[in-house]
Amino acid sequence: MAEYLKLLLVRHGESLGNLEGRLEGQMSTALSATGQWQARQLAAYLQEYQPDPVCIYSSPLQRAVETAVYLDALIERPIQYEVALQELHQGIFQGLTWAEASNRYPQICEALTKTLDYQPVPEAETLVAAYQRAANWYQTLWQRHQPGDWVWMVTHGGFMQQLIRVILGCDRTWQIPIRHTALFEFWLLNPDLTKDRQHNSECWKILKFNETPHLGQNT
Repeated sequence: MAEYLKLLLVRHGESLGNLEGRLEGQMSTALSATGQWQARQLAAYLQEYQPDPVCIYSSPLQRAVETAVYLDALIERPIQYEVALQELHQGIFQGLTWAEASNRYPQICEALTKTLDYQPVPEAETLVAAYQRAANWYQTLWQRHQPGDWVWMVTHGGFMQQLIRVILGCDRTWQIPIRHTALFEFWLLNPDLTKDRQHNSECWKILKFNETPHLGQNT
């Protein structure tokens, strides 16, 4: 039976910035009370999940760190903090609510709401740059790990969408409404997509996609 590199991607719990409706980006805020509850529920769910991971990676932003700490208590291994797992920088919007951004930058916000064409926010990380960051991180994972390893990653909704693009070999950005502490589980046989294997579904498996079984109806 083939062995896979098994990746479990986790979005952090609800943060105080999320609660206030802020465009957090790489702003670092703590979990809200709801976010702490979500992280506890997630940890209880994953406690029954075997085998234990060989490694937990986390974004160094506080909302991800606090979520990862709940998971780390299960396996008592040091969390490895990776800048590559940070959220996308939001440029001049970072830390603002949409109402605040609209008040400060009305022309930019109006342009963003009137077209489906991609409109870069000044000083923000572009989607091209974020995709490349995700692709580089994916290659780093394969340099550090091998089939048979379980790896958990706590990161952010915006970055997860780019990393999922890389994992799926997708050439477009999908809008995925990723819930707090949602789980994505991928089993990967090899990082390289070849013509001989691109249609062999045994090489790539999706076990979970945006799932929150630990939250019940309280999503």
